[in-house]
Amino acid sequence: MRKLVLAILALLAVFSVIRAYTQAAGAATSGGAPGRGGAAIGLSLHPGLVEVGDGTSSLGLGFGLMERGGAQRELWSLLPIRMVYTSGDRSVSIGLNGLSFLLRSGVALGRPVLVDRAHTGDVISVGGKVTVDSSVDGAGWTLGADVQLTARAQVSGDVVTLGGRVISDPKSVVRGSVSQLPQLKVPFLGVLGSDYSAQALLLARHILAYVLLGCALFAASFYLAAHQQALVTSVVSVWRPAVITVAVSLVALPVLAALLIASGIGVFLLPLMALGILLLALDGFLAICSRFGWWLRRSPAPEPAMQRFTSGLLGLFLIKLPSLLGIPLTLIRSQAAARMGDILQQLGLALVAAGLLYGFGATLAQARTRSAAAG
Repeated sequence: MRKLVLAILALLAVFSVIRAYTQAAGAATSGGAPGRGGAAIGLSLHPGLVEVGDGTSSLGLGFGLMERGGAQRELWSLLPIRMVYTSGDRSVSIGLNGLSFLLRSGVALGRPVLVDRAHTGDVISVGGKVTVDSSVDGAGWTLGADVQLTARAQVSGDVVTLGGRVISDPKSVVRGSVSQLPQLKVPFLGVLGSDYSAQALLLARHILAYVLLGCALFAASFYLAAHQQALVTSVVSVWRPAVITVAVSLVALPVLAALLIASGIGVFLLPLMALGILLLALDGFLAICSRFGWWLRRSPAPEPAMQRFTSGLLGLFLIKLPSLLGIPLTLIRSQAAARMGDILQQLGLALVAAGLLYGFGATLAQARTRSAAAG
C-alpha cells in the first residue's frame, strides 16, 4: 500500500514538472484565449475529462494539478480547470483556477451576482447575470448569462460569456481578453436556470459527497482495519496534542507554502502537500464519524469492521444532517424559514470544517504516539 501511494505521488510530481516546463506553441483561438491574458500556456495534462454534446456542439471540462498562466504575469494555477467549447470550426478555451470552485462563494448557480467591492479570485456564474462594479483580481465568466462592466470595473483576468453578452462601460478596464458568444446554446444549461434547480444541485452535491465519503469509510474499515481501529479508539484521548497540532499547523503551513512558492522549484510540491494534508484530515474525520456513531449505538469496543463501517455512516449522516435540512428550508417562501435554512447550512459547514481540522490533528497526534511507543 505504501509503495502504491509513493508511486502515485511520484507520477503526479512528474506531471507537474512536465506541465511547468513544456511550452506549447498555440496562440489564442478565434473567439477565446487559451490562458489568462491571452498568452500561450504550458502543456496541459488533464487526468480527468467530462464532455457533453447535442450532436452539433460539445462542451468539455478537464481538470488537473497545476498550470502556469500567461507570460505577462507568470501566474501559477493550482487544481486548474479548463473548459473547451466546440461548434463547427469555432473553439473557445477558458482556463480557471479550480480553487474557486471549492470556495463557498466561488460559483453562483441560477442567481445574479453583484461585485461591488474588491474581490480576489474568479467570479463564476451559471444562469445568473454578473455585474462588476469594483476590482476583480481574477477572471470572470458566465454560462447562459450576461456580464456587465460598469465604469468602476477593473478585471485583471479574462472576461468570457458563453450564451450571453459582455456589456462594458468605456471606462471599464479588462487586462485580459474579452470573449462573448451570445448565440451559443450550452448543452443542458436549462437544468441550471432557477433557484429550485440550484438548490437541487446543492442537495445532489451533498448526497454525492456522502456516497464518496461512505466509499472511503468502507475501504478504511476493511482494508486498513488495524489503522482505523487504533485511530477510532484514540481519537478522543489525544484531544490535547491534536488541538496543539492544529494550532501549530495553522501558523506553520501558510509559512511553509509561502517559502515553497518563493523558492520557485518548491511550487511543484504544493499540490502534493495539499493532497497529503487532505488525506490526513479525511482519515481523522472518518474516524471521528465512526467514534460518534459508536457512541450513539452504545456498541462494545472494539467494533468489528462491519459495525465500525455502519457506525461511521451513522455519524457522517448526523454531521451532514443540518446542511441536508437547511436546503429545503431555503425554498420556502418565508424569510424566517429561509434564514433558518441558511443558519443550518452554515452549521453543517462548520461541523465538517471542525471535523476536518480536528481529524488532521488527531491523525498526526496518533501517529506520533505510535512512533514513540515503537521507539
